[in-house]
Amino acid sequence: MTRGNQAGAVAALTIALTAAWTAALAQYSNSDPRSPMYQEYQRQQQEQQQNKDKAEKQRREEDYEELQKQQQKNVERARESGAAMAKNHKLIEEARARLLRTAALAPDRNPLLGGWRVASGGKPRGKDDLSQLMGMLSNMDGAACEMLFGEGITEFQPKSWASIDRSGTESLGPIQYRMDGNRFFALPDKGMRLLGFEVVDKNRIREVRIPGCVLVRVDSSAAAAGAAPGAPPATSRAPAPSSAAAAPPTQMANAAPAPMPSTLSRPSPEVCRQTLLDKLGTVGVNQVRAMSDVRFKEAATEGKVPNTNNLRIDLRGSACDDPRIKATLYDFDAGGMLQSITYVWERPAGPAPAPIFTERVSTLSRFHSLPPPQSPGRLQADTSMGRLILEDLPERNLLLEAYKTPK
Repeated sequence: MTRGNQAGAVAALTIALTAAWTAALAQYSNSDPRSPMYQEYQRQQQEQQQNKDKAEKQRREEDYEELQKQQQKNVERARESGAAMAKNHKLIEEARARLLRTAALAPDRNPLLGGWRVASGGKPRGKDDLSQLMGMLSNMDGAACEMLFGEGITEFQPKSWASIDRSGTESLGPIQYRMDGNRFFALPDKGMRLLGFEVVDKNRIREVRIPGCVLVRVDSSAAAAGAAPGAPPATSRAPAPSSAAAAPPTQMANAAPAPMPSTLSRPSPEVCRQTLLDKLGTVGVNQVRAMSDVRFKEAATEGKVPNTNNLRIDLRGSACDDPRIKATLYDFDAGGMLQSITYVWERPAGPAPAPIFTERVSTLSRFHSLPPPQSPGRLQADTSMGRLILEDLPERNLLLEAYKTPK
């Protein structure tokens, strides 16, 4: 064989071996440790995960920075609203003091005595009462009336008043009555400081501060029927079973440290039950505003949900809630329908998970079937109230408890 033929044979053999080696390696994917690209694959995967984590962290920081900017932007408006509210409270207190200087209204001249129900109320809303609910959304005053007096019965007695619903009867404390012109006033010692009414007829009265707020008389037998069978008599109420809608944001686990008491007077149970947690996706802006008027002491601030043009209502200062809740955020979609409610809890400084995170998991587990936290300081689960996301944010000393409409 000549030298040229030998060189050609060697080259051909080299090419054949290279092709065979390449084919052998090609049967392994990059994710297989036997692949020569495995190390490069791992490096790329790690880099992608780091970029993803970095982007997620940046998104969260931008969201909260946007929230802080929006809150700062609304400070002046909140101050103006707070000043207007303070002025209104002052006027109410002045009117109350003036009325108390007049003669007390004798029981035989007091048309307010007896049981009353909101004219549009009287029926518990069921799953099919969407038309009634939509009617409330278009009538903010009507919603405020129902928020103020509840769906049960308000009973005015000569020296006290009470609230009656399916869970029983609760005394709301002492009350006094006065008359000014053709108007009759109820002056509770606690809670609502002044209620004014015009008498339409012997069975209908109209609250003077809320347009369209009419109460109809309920006789004593109907008032008694308003309480559940075997309910305790007036002046005492047996503890009602906690509902999943109201209990999670307001009640703590028994083993948890007792929070500092609120300095605000607690509203009536009917008002405190109006969290709208069970109305996600079915109520709109007007009903949330009406609820805020009677449940929260501080003026609402309205802005945008971060990275959208959708409305967010920031509510604070409800004596119904645990004092560690610093804000309650109501977020809406572009159509103005409520999509999520977020409770912003104050948490002590320290690494995640904070004790309050463990406390909330324990408390919420009494009302929902929850999985273990997916990571230290984060739990997500689908519940009867919607999608629950509990997230500990040690870098901001906050804990977020959000309920969102199911996807």
